[in-house]
Amino acid sequence: MDPPRTLHKHLGHELRFGEIQQLTAHKNDSPNTHDMSGVPDTARDTLKPALTRTVRGRKNKVWAVAFFKDGRRVVTGSHDKIVRILDVRQGEMVGGPFKGHTDRVRSVAISPDDRRIASGGDDATVIIWDTESKQMILSPLVKHTEKVNSVCFSPDGKRVASGSHDSTVIVWNAETGAVLAILDSQQHRSKTVHVWSVSFSPDGLKLASGLSDHTIRVWRTVNAECLLKINAGQGSVRSVVWSPDGNQLVSGSSDNTAKFWNSSSGEKIGQPCIGHIRWITCLAISSDNSFIATASDDGAVRLWCTKTHKQIGHVLEHSNKVHSVAISPNAELLVSGSDDGNLQLWSVRDILEQGNVEGSATEDEEAQGEQLLSRNSKTQSSCDSDNGHTDNGDHDELSVDQDGTTDSSDNDDKDSLFDIFAIKTTVRNSQDLHIIEDLLTHEIDFDEDDNRRDTYANRSIIRARKSEWDDALQDAVKSIAIQPSLLGYISKAIALCGKKQLWDAMEAFDFAFAFSNSDPNIINLLLLIKAIALFNAGRHDEAVRRVQDLTTASQHSDLLTSSVVNSYLCVQLAIIAFRNRRYSEAADQLDRSIPSITDLFSSRALFEPRLKILTVLFGWDLDWSWQTVNQIRCEACLRADRVIEAVESHQHMMSMIDEDVKDGDLEWSITFRKDCTARCVAKGDEAVTAKNYETAIELYSAGIELDPSCEPLFVCRSKANLERNLFAAALHDANRDTN
Repeated sequence: MDPPRTLHKHLGHELRFGEIQQLTAHKNDSPNTHDMSGVPDTARDTLKPALTRTVRGRKNKVWAVAFFKDGRRVVTGSHDKIVRILDVRQGEMVGGPFKGHTDRVRSVAISPDDRRIASGGDDATVIIWDTESKQMILSPLVKHTEKVNSVCFSPDGKRVASGSHDSTVIVWNAETGAVLAILDSQQHRSKTVHVWSVSFSPDGLKLASGLSDHTIRVWRTVNAECLLKINAGQGSVRSVVWSPDGNQLVSGSSDNTAKFWNSSSGEKIGQPCIGHIRWITCLAISSDNSFIATASDDGAVRLWCTKTHKQIGHVLEHSNKVHSVAISPNAELLVSGSDDGNLQLWSVRDILEQGNVEGSATEDEEAQGEQLLSRNSKTQSSCDSDNGHTDNGDHDELSVDQDGTTDSSDNDDKDSLFDIFAIKTTVRNSQDLHIIEDLLTHEIDFDEDDNRRDTYANRSIIRARKSEWDDALQDAVKSIAIQPSLLGYISKAIALCGKKQLWDAMEAFDFAFAFSNSDPNIINLLLLIKAIALFNAGRHDEAVRRVQDLTTASQHSDLLTSSVVNSYLCVQLAIIAFRNRRYSEAADQLDRSIPSITDLFSSRALFEPRLKILTVLFGWDLDWSWQTVNQIRCEACLRADRVIEAVESHQHMMSMIDEDVKDGDLEWSITFRKDCTARCVAKGDEAVTAKNYETAIELYSAGIELDPSCEPLFVCRSKANLERNLFAAALHDANRDTN
C-alpha cells in the first residue's frame, strides 16, 4: 500500500564555516546550555523537523567522510587531493589540510583509537596520517597499480585494508606499512574487476569486498582464503558493511538497491531496500544495528530500518550527487558529502520524528523509531524549553545565499503531480519492472476493490513498458471498470497505441482530458504523453510536429518539458536512422540535438517533475541519454567515414563525463578508439596515395589523439610532413618514434 507522502519540508541553511561559528557563539556562553556532546548547537537551535545544516566547502567534491568517536569531528577526502578534519559543532576546519596525495582522495578511515587516519586516492596510494601532528606516519604505501577506492582499519587498529581498481585488496601493517596479504579478485578472469569497497568484520578475522562483477567476496584475513562469494544482483557492489554483531553484510549497488546477506551462508535476507533511482554510492550502519543510511547518485540520502528494510522518515536531499555518508558513533547525527563540495549535517532524531508524525512508518518501523528517539528525548525537550519556543512542524524550505538573501520554493510539485496521476511510490522509485509487477500483483490480491483501481492502472503502465500490450490493456480496462480515472484512461491509450489501434487510443486520450480539471499544466502534459505514445506507435513525423507546436505555444514552465521531449524524440529519430544504416543522417541529427541536450543537462531541467512522470510512463532514461547520445554520434560519424568528427566527438564526450562514468564506458571506449584509430590510418594512407598530404596529416593526428602510444602513426605523419617540407614537424615525429 502506498505510504502517505511527505507533509513537511526540510529547512536547509547554507553557511560558511565562520557564519556557523558566529551563530553558535551565544549558545556556548549561555549558563543554561545543557550538555549534548553528540549534537551540535548549530543543529539543535533553529531547525526542525528533518533538521539539516549545510557546511559550504570549496566546490570540491566530497568523496569520503568518517566520524571520530567523539561524534563532533569528521574527516573528509575531497576532489582537491586534500584530507581535512572538521568540527561539526563549530562548523570549521580543526585539522589539516593534510597534503600528500597527487590526485583526488577517494576514501578515508579513522583508527579505533582516533590517533590515525588512512586515506586512499586516485594516485593509487594509501597514506596513513597522525591525527595530532597532521603528518604522514609513513611514506605513501605504494603497491596498487590503479586508483584506491576504499580503505578501512581493522578493529584492533593494527592493519589497514585497501581496495583498488586493479582488482586487488591489500592488507597492510598499519605500523610499518608492510604488505601482509594481497587478495586478488582477478584470478581466472579475463575482464578487469574493480574493488569498490572493503570492510573488516567486527572480530577482524574476515574482510568483505564489494566488486564491479556484481559480487561480494568474504576473505579470511590470516591466509587470504576466499571463504564466500555472494552474487549480489544486477549491478556493481559500490559499498559493503558488516552488521555490528558480524552476522550480516549489507551491500549497496549500482542497481539502486541495498540488500542484506547472511555473512556465513551468503543467503539474501528479506527484501531489498528500494527507493533510489540511481546507483548507491555509499552506505553506513548505525552502531546499534537499528538502521542504515544510503547515499546515491540521485542526490538523495535515505534511512532504512534494518529489521523491516523499509524506509524511515523522508528523503534527505542534496542538490548534487551524494558520494559519502557516515553515522556518528552514538547514532544521533548523520553527515553526507556531495558533488558541490558541501557537507550536510542531519539530526537522526528529527528524521525519525518526522517519519512518525507523517504516519509513514509501519508498526515495526515505529517501534524501531521509538527505540532510537528515546536516546535523546530528554536533552531535546530541555533544548526546546531553553529556546523558549515550540515547533508546529509547519516549515517552508528555505535556502540562505551567501549575500544573506532567502528564497522560498515549493518542493511538493513532484509528489503532488504523482498524486494527481495516482502513480504509486513503488512504481515511481524503482527500475526493476519484474519486482514492481510482483509487488503490484500482491497488492491487487489483498486490496479492496476501491484501491485496486489505481493498482491495476499502475500495473498496466509497467506491463506496457515490458511491451506486454494485451495484459496492459486488460489491466487498464479493469481499472476503468472499477472507476474511471485519469491514469486508467492514460494506461488504456498507451496500451492501445502499442497494439497499433490508434483510433481507439485517441478516444481513450479524449476521455483522459475529462479528468484534467481544466488545469493547463495537466492538459499540456497529456498532450505530450499523447505525442510520445504516437511516436512509439510509429507515427514519428506527426508526433514530432505535435511536440514542436506545443513547444511554440507553451508558457515558460511548460516550455522546459516540451523542449526536453522534443530533443528526446529527435534523438530517437537519429537512433532509428542509425539502426537503418543511414549513418550520415544520424550524425547530422545528433549534431543538431546535442547542444540543446547539453544545455538541459547543465541545468536541473531533468529533475523537473513532469519529466519524472514521463520516465515512469515510458521508461525513458533521461539521466543517461546525454552519454548514450554521444556514443551513438561517435559511432555514426565513424561509420559514415567522417573520421575526424568521430575523434572530436569522442574527445569531447570523455572530457565532459565523471571518472566513475568513464569506468563504466571503458570497454566501449577502448573498442571505439581501436576501430577509429585503424580507420584514421586507412583513410590517411588513402590520402597519401592521392597526394593529399594535408588531409593525411589531419587523419594521422586524429589517430594520435586517440592512441598516443601507436608508433606507426608517428612514422606515417612524419613521412607526410616530409612530403610537405615540414622538416621540423617531421623530425619531431621521427624522434618520438625512436624514443
